Amino acid sequence: CRKNTNLEDTLKQVINELLIIWPNRKIDIQLDLFGAVYCDDQRIAQLVSNLLGNALRYGNHNDPILLEATDAGGQFKLPVTHSGAMISHVVPERLFQPFYRGEVEPDKEGLGLGLYIASEIAHAHGGTLDVESTPEETRFTLCLP
Repeated sequence: CRKNTNLEDTLKQVINELLIIWPNRKIDIQLDLFGAVYCDDQRIAQLVSNLLGNALRYGNHNDPILLEATDAGGQFKLPVTHSGAMISHVVPERLFQPFYRGEVEPDKEGLGLGLYIASEIAHAHGGTLDVESTPEETRFTLCLP
């Protein structure tokens, strides 16, 4: 890993690239970054792209997606939250396994590798990737030391 003092620009670049593909969607961003985040910024960009891509595919198309980033208390947290259908309580254990796609909808493409790759990037940084899902929203949260 390398020291990255410009993670804010990396996150904004990922959002801008995704909005080119999804021009009718809205991604809100709330950043509270004060110090350096020790990470490989390109891998974190890939992780965030995978999480936002999932939110764009599976979230409610009329509601914005929220990306937050904080680096308080010696920990970097990055939740990505979207509204839409709840993930079944049985599915989260398998979400981060390769080639798992849950209930596949006809208009949703993908190999089922995005969350697996994101999880592996989190683990390679000594962090975690967790999911919480309610009938109102789904949130994937990256935590790095």
